[in-house]
Amino acid sequence: MKKNKLQIPLILITLTLFLNSCEPIILMLSDEKAANINVENNKAYVNGILGKKFYKRFVKSINENPQVKTIILEKIPGSINDEWNVQTCIFLHEKGLDTELLPHSIIESGGVDLFISGNKRTIATGSKIGVHSWADLKKDGIEYPKNSKEHDIFFDFFEKIDMDTSFYWYTLRSAQANGMHYMSNDEIKMYNLENP
Repeated sequence: MKKNKLQIPLILITLTLFLNSCEPIILMLSDEKAANINVENNKAYVNGILGKKFYKRFVKSINENPQVKTIILEKIPGSINDEWNVQTCIFLHEKGLDTELLPHSIIESGGVDLFISGNKRTIATGSKIGVHSWADLKKDGIEYPKNSKEHDIFFDFFEKIDMDTSFYWYTLRSAQANGMHYMSNDEIKMYNLENP
């Protein structure tokens, strides 16, 4: 059967629209909420799932509140879109913002990426930092060869925030995508996560 010349662009447009509309569906099914940001004086408090919606909220809030110097991460169970999360992380870093964890903070996965994007990073005793491998529709990130293009987004990100890629490889090895490893104090020190 011969395809109409308009069918392929139409299919690509439909697929793009579908993928861009998945975030609200995923949030609804996960019973989690897109992250909120609440500004109090020179600090902004973040809670929730990171993604495109949060990126837009974050950029708007930071641009409207230039007095904010520190981002306090409280409960961040991860991100649902690595591309948007990386953009958020780079924006945070380029704005020269610091990040901080409180004693009750629990950050996981993409929340850790947001934390390490801070210029100065402070970790309170009692907070939890959970890491694991990312995954796509095919396999876990650790299963791709080290020179695979699938790692490029993270290599570029780590370079932009001046973070050693040894931490990236550690996160991939720490737990499968469907698991979570909470870092010990020794691991936190080994990878220089705190730099007050």
